[in-house]
Amino acid sequence: MPARLLRVILLIGCTALWLVGDTPTEDLAWIGAVTAAALAASLLERNHLGGLVGRSAEVIVWATAVNATGHDLSPLLPYLLAPVFAGGLLARFAGAAIAAGVAAIALLVTLSVPQDELDTKDYSIAAAQWTVIALLGGLVAAWARRLQQAAGDAQVSAYAEAHSLLSQLYTVTRQLPGSLDPRTTAEGLVEAVARTARFSAAAVLIRTDGDRLTPLAFRGEDRLEWDTELAGENPFADAWDSEEVQLRPVVFGRGPNPLPPTDPGSSLVVPIRIGDRITGLLGIETPEIDAYDEACRTEIGELVSNAALRLETGVLFDQIRELATTEERRRLAREIHDGIAQELASLGYIIDETSAVAAEAGQPDIVEDLTGLRQEMSRIVKELRLSIFDLRSEVDRFGGLGAALSEYIRTIGTTSGFTVHLTLDESSRRLPAETEAELLRIAQEAINNARKHAGADNLWVTCRIHPPDAELVIEDDGAGLGPGRADSYGLEIMKERAARTRAMLEIRPRNPRGTYVGVRVGLPGGSPPPVADRRGTLVPARTGAETSAAASTMSSSGQSEESGS
Repeated sequence: MPARLLRVILLIGCTALWLVGDTPTEDLAWIGAVTAAALAASLLERNHLGGLVGRSAEVIVWATAVNATGHDLSPLLPYLLAPVFAGGLLARFAGAAIAAGVAAIALLVTLSVPQDELDTKDYSIAAAQWTVIALLGGLVAAWARRLQQAAGDAQVSAYAEAHSLLSQLYTVTRQLPGSLDPRTTAEGLVEAVARTARFSAAAVLIRTDGDRLTPLAFRGEDRLEWDTELAGENPFADAWDSEEVQLRPVVFGRGPNPLPPTDPGSSLVVPIRIGDRITGLLGIETPEIDAYDEACRTEIGELVSNAALRLETGVLFDQIRELATTEERRRLAREIHDGIAQELASLGYIIDETSAVAAEAGQPDIVEDLTGLRQEMSRIVKELRLSIFDLRSEVDRFGGLGAALSEYIRTIGTTSGFTVHLTLDESSRRLPAETEAELLRIAQEAINNARKHAGADNLWVTCRIHPPDAELVIEDDGAGLGPGRADSYGLEIMKERAARTRAMLEIRPRNPRGTYVGVRVGLPGGSPPPVADRRGTLVPARTGAETSAAASTMSSSGQSEESGS
C-alpha cells in the first residue's frame, strides 16, 4: 500500500512538472506509458519473482521515457524513487539495489545511443544524482521494513510464548496436589508455624500498592494493628530492606507512626523469598522472653522456604485471574454494545416509523400500543447501557475504591429516579487490589437490586476505608426483601464475593422500611450470631455504630453537595 501510494503521488507530481514546463504535448504519451508500467508492476508484486520482473520492466520504461522527454530536463526523472522504494519495502536491501542497478544500466544504454542536441555531461550528472537519491530512498524503505518485521516477529514470539506458558499452566494446575489460593497457603504456613513455635499473634504479609504490607492470613488477634509501613522504622521495614531475619526483644509496635515499642517479649520477622527476591514476610510475636532461639528460627525458616514458592505461585495466579476477568468483562461489554443494544435501538426506530404511519392512517389504538412498546424498548436499552457501564467499571490503580464508587454512584444518580446519599471516609492507604474489586462488585449488585426492584426514593451508600479495615454499607427505603426467586443469584454472588475477601456480609431489613446490606473487612468483634432475613436466609446480625467523616449527597439531577474531613 505505501509503495502504490508513492507511485500515485510521484505520477501526479511528474504530470504537474510537465504542465508547468516548456515541454511538447507528445510527452504526455510517455507519462501514460510509465503509468501503465507502474500499474503492471503493482499487480505483479503479489509474489516475489513477479515483483522483481515488474519493477525491472517499470524502470526500463522509465529510463526510455526520460530519454525521450528531455534527458536531464525530463519531468519524469523524480519517478525513479517509486520503483526503487517499492523494491526496498517489498524485497529489502536486495530489491532496492536491483531496481537502482537496472535503472543505472538502462540510463547508460540510453547515453550510449548517439543523439542530436544531447548534453552528455548534464544528462550523466542528473541521471547519477537521481539514481543515488532513489537508492537512498530504497535503503530507508528496506530498513523500515526490517524494523516492522522485527516488531511483528517479536509480537508473534510473545504470543507464542504466552500460549506455551498458559498451556503449561493449565496442565500443571490440574496436577497440583494443593490449592492455588494464596490465602489458603498463607493460613497453612501459620498453622505449620504454630506447631513449631509459641506465639500470641502471627501473620503472613505481602506487599501491595504503596509502602504497606497487607496480611494474607493472621491469627491471634481480631484486628491486626501492627506497624507494617515499609517506609517506617520497624522490624518489617528492616527485614524487607536487609533481606535478613529480624529478632527483637519486644513485641511489635501498633498503629501508624507508633512510638518505639517497649513491652517486653519476643518478635520475629522472616523474609519469604524466591531466589534473590522477597515476596512477603512472616511475623510472629509472644510476650515470653527469648522465645525464639536459633534452633526455632532455623525450623521456622525451613517452613517459610518450603511454602514460599506455593505462596508466590498463588499470588501470581490471582493476578492472572484478575487480568483475565477484567478482559472478559470488557469483551462482554463490547459484545452487548455492538450486538443486542444496537439491534434494539434499530427496532426502536422501526417502531417510531410504524407509529407515525398508524397516526397518519387514523388508528389511535395502534399508536397507543406502539407508544407503550416504545417506552418499554427504551427502558430495556437504558438497562443494557447501565449493564455495559457495570461491566466496564473498575477500580483504578491510582484512584482507589472511593473514586470508582463515586463515579459509579454519580452515573446511577443521574439515570435513576431516587436520590443517592454518598458518605466517604477513605484513608490514603489502599486495600489489596482484589479486595477493592470485590467490594465494588458487591456495591454494584446491591445498588442494582435497589434500583430495579425496591422502588426506593433514597439510597444511602457509606464507604469507610482504613486498611486493613474497611466497611461498605448500602441502604434503601424501598419495599424491602421479598420472597426469593428460584432464578435469582444476586445474594449468593454477593456472599461468594465476600467469602473470597474474608469479609463479613450482612443482609437484613432496614428500619422502618427498606433493605440494609453491609460488608466489613478486618473489623474487630468477630461474627455475631446469624439472624433470619425475610427470605429465611441466615445472615450475620449487624454490629457496631455508624459514623461518618465525609459526606456527599447526589440527586437524580446529578447535583451534589459535599463536605469532607
